[in-house]
Amino acid sequence: MSRLSSSISRTAIFASHDLHECTMYYPMRSIRTHEYQLIHNLNFLMPFTIDQDFFASPTFQDLLERTRLGQPLHWYKTLKEYYYRPQWELYDIRTDPREEVNLAGNESYALIFKSLKTQLNAWQNITADPWICAPHGVLEFQGKYKAHPRCLSLENGLKNEL
Repeated sequence: MSRLSSSISRTAIFASHDLHECTMYYPMRSIRTHEYQLIHNLNFLMPFTIDQDFFASPTFQDLLERTRLGQPLHWYKTLKEYYYRPQWELYDIRTDPREEVNLAGNESYALIFKSLKTQLNAWQNITADPWICAPHGVLEFQGKYKAHPRCLSLENGLKNEL
């Protein structure tokens, strides 16, 4: 295992999220610096889940009703965009503190995106994150792979981006 450089560990915060309650499974990994936030939605093809309290709230019920009626939501996302998030989200939190504009596919931010992904992957290695291979593969560390763990493809049509 490698160690994060002291400059990275002092300038970045790493986060891990798997579930909020038993019905709200949605694993994510993230790195945030003073300038950028990178989020990796590991099961991005599955809808983001809603907890029961939020679902029953007047605010969410209003979003549902407006969506059904085709009315404006007074929000920067549609309900579909809220449920189905992209695999990667990159935000410039200096110019976009509300994280409304995803820059992950923007070529102007390609080097920043790659650097943050590399740092996030290093953190996942250091913490022995079982999701390090997701969503394209599964980490195998038993049997013949015990001495040399590796990602094995799930053959699900998704590629390893690192």
